[in-house]
Formats: sequence, C-alpha cells, structure tokens
Amino acid sequence: MSSGPASAPPTVSVIIATYNRSEPLRHAIRSVCNSTLGDWEIIVVGDACTDDTPQVVSSFDDPRIRFVNLPTRCGDMSGPHNHGLTLARGRYVAYLNHDDLYLPNHLAKCVAELESSGADLVWVPCAIAREKADPTGDWPFSFALIGVPSTSEYSPLGVYFSSSWMFRRGLADRVGPWRSPSQMYVVPSQDWLFRAWHLGARLKFLPSVSVILVPAGGRAGSYARRDSPEHDLLARRLREDPNCLERILEEAALNEAREHFLHHRHPPLWSLARRTMLRPVYSLLARMGIHPFSLPMALVYGRRGGFIRSLRRITGAE
Repeated sequence: MSSGPASAPPTVSVIIATYNRSEPLRHAIRSVCNSTLGDWEIIVVGDACTDDTPQVVSSFDDPRIRFVNLPTRCGDMSGPHNHGLTLARGRYVAYLNHDDLYLPNHLAKCVAELESSGADLVWVPCAIAREKADPTGDWPFSFALIGVPSTSEYSPLGVYFSSSWMFRRGLADRVGPWRSPSQMYVVPSQDWLFRAWHLGARLKFLPSVSVILVPAGGRAGSYARRDSPEHDLLARRLREDPNCLERILEEAALNEAREHFLHHRHPPLWSLARRTMLRPVYSLLARMGIHPFSLPMALVYGRRGGFIRSLRRITGAE
C-alpha cells in the first residue's frame, strides 16, 4: 500500500525504517501526527515486512504518510534509510526509529534551530526508557538522558541516536549513503554522523529534550512479540497525564545526579585509567577518519557487524 504524496514539497521528511513491529510503529507515527508543525511527510520503509505493517500505516488515512516495502531484507536500518532518502522531498530530513516517540514540539524546534543557526544538522538529548530491575508499581520504567555532549560540540566519543537528528537534505548528498554493518565495527547511524563531522559539516546541539527512546535492544525477545505493552503504557501516560513529561524529566535528572555522585564518590579507577591511556589513540583514529569506537567494538565483538548481530540475537530479529 502506498498513498501518493502531496503536490508541494513538505518542510520535513520523516523516514521510519521498520521490520515487523507494527504495534510500536503505530505509536511512532502517531507521535509525528501530533506535532505542532504540520508541514511534514512520513516515509515508512519496511525491511521486507511480512506482518500487518501495511494495514497499520494505511489506517491513518493521511496522504502525508507513505509506505514502501523493500523486496529483500537488509537486516538493519541502512537499506531502508537509504531508500527513504531517495524518496524524501522535504527541505529537511529526520529519522524516527519505529521504537521511539517524538514529543509534539520536536519538529518545530529543530526546524527553527536549523533556520536560525545555519547548521547542517541539529540533534537533541533524548529521554531513554529502561526497564526497572524491580518493575513493581504503576511505572515500570527508569529514565535517563542520552545524547548530551561533554561540550556544546559534537564528539566522536558520544552516542547520538538517529531519532534525535534533523538535517538539511543536501547534507545526505555530501556524506553519501548509510553503510552496511558488514563494512564496519560501529553501528551505521554513528558511522554516518561521524563521516558528516569529518567532512566539516556543522553539527549543532539543541539542548531541549524532545524525543523519548524505548530501545528494543535492551529487551530480550522484543522482536519475537507482536504486542508492545511498554509503548502502549508510555503513549497512554503521555496522552492522559499532563504531568507525565515533567515526571520523566525529573527522574532522568535525578538518575543523572546519582550516577554523577557515585562516579565521583567511588570512581572506577581502572576504567578511568584505561580511558586516559586510550584518549590519544581515539584522537588519532578520528583524525584519520576512523570512528574511535571501532577499536573497542572490534575487541569486544571480533568482526565487522558483530554488535548488530548481537542485537538481533537478543531481540529475536534473526
């Protein structure tokens, strides 16, 4: 199923790569539909989906939303994202993982920042939902912040989820396509962002939490299930509780403060020494155009694409 695009190019093209996760996908699409900025298109690219994803997409009955299904599975985001870019008509491009949610002001804030700053790409910090060790009570998540750089600039030693980015369409032409995990040790999203930085693109941090991550990689067997009670609960709370976002941000701030306190009260000396010794090596790799995380990922996983294969085993996406 594919609904035809509107005649005028939109301001933002949102690309959602998906594979047989129609229930979380439903929430991701709805989060875009709830945006305060309405001049967007959504391009949902299935990685050879075999479930009811086409029906879920068509149920929105919105001409701004298109679905295309790749005939052959890639097994990661790189293929769907590259195909989505060929279809994108917007002045700006954003990605949204099918497990993640935009807050209503995300698109508008990113567009305003790109237009006022002249940056090639902006990214925001995300609130990441993690399952509690003891999931009792009415709120089974523990939240933290991710994607906050040590300074106001991009650092190759940080991790910035692709759901937090928005960039000018021309940047994709400069950087080139996403590379397959089989070509590198790091994940495709961090490789693409690193290549943009190495080419001299201006990457700007926008300090406003406007994306919530509910990553499948942290939940064993998540791809083997059709339902997703975590997304159902989170989306319902965000919709019904006007204080939900405030609670999320408060908990994330408290968790960050606790971790900071523990780190300085009981510093992991070996870890600190290792990072200090490796920092010159990381800097050299970055100057050579090699993502610094290639070294530890190669040591831990042994071969290119090892981390992605590990995630597939955990989530049941094999």
